[in-house]
Amino acid sequence: MKSAARAWLRRDGQWQPDTAIPVTDRAVRYGMSVFETVGIREGKALFLAEHLAHLESGARTLLALAWSANLGETLPPLEPTDTGVLRLYITAGDGSPTSAVTEPRIFAHFEPQPALLPDTQTARLHPQPVVPFAHGAKTGNYWMHCAAQSEAAHAGFDHALLADQAGRILSAAFGNLFFVVDGELSTPSLSLAVRPGVLRAWTMARQPVREVEFPAARLAEASELFLTNSRLGVMPLRLGSIAPGPVGRTLRQTIIREKLVP
Repeated sequence: MKSAARAWLRRDGQWQPDTAIPVTDRAVRYGMSVFETVGIREGKALFLAEHLAHLESGARTLLALAWSANLGETLPPLEPTDTGVLRLYITAGDGSPTSAVTEPRIFAHFEPQPALLPDTQTARLHPQPVVPFAHGAKTGNYWMHCAAQSEAAHAGFDHALLADQAGRILSAAFGNLFFVVDGELSTPSLSLAVRPGVLRAWTMARQPVREVEFPAARLAEASELFLTNSRLGVMPLRLGSIAPGPVGRTLRQTIIREKLVP
């Protein structure tokens, strides 16, 4: 049986299926929510503890919420055939933009993996700078990233790469970025307010990696590029004349072999 997309709202400690979020919620009105994207493989959550730690940190930082819902003990009811991603959200709940968060809503959305993934994808540098927000936390206010990814898709590319107003490379629109320059593997520093992704940390635990502030204009000097996220794992990228290389390909083979991606 093929998996289907499903949603749940957590109420009174239980997951209620297909329950709508009201338009009064500040997640709908202002994009005030935090979320994490968890890879699901055959009904099992991947890197769950790490994702929940990021989710709780985002709730404390942005919603001023000392939050613990014990989600790790009871995720939404997934089926053994479910393979894809589960997005967990905590919203600001009802209220004005300046009201304290006292009744947050927690909801989840499962999205199945649509098809087998390619071994490489393409990318381009987004022509407009973006302004990092929320100290690297993932928020429901995702418009800049979605717009950049949409423009890249309409231009025939799989991914948009983002730079800030100072011209420093930040990330992909939907993932962390790694690149090899002069034989050294680097990734944008967390000081630039990039997202401290779980697969970013997985990569850095397996390879010597420098955290750098690197000019996007110098990306052409890279010998290879790849991105990481919970849907794709490690994805080698083509950018102009830059082709996938041995570091990204090896990490991709490792994460697939260890069954750490959907």
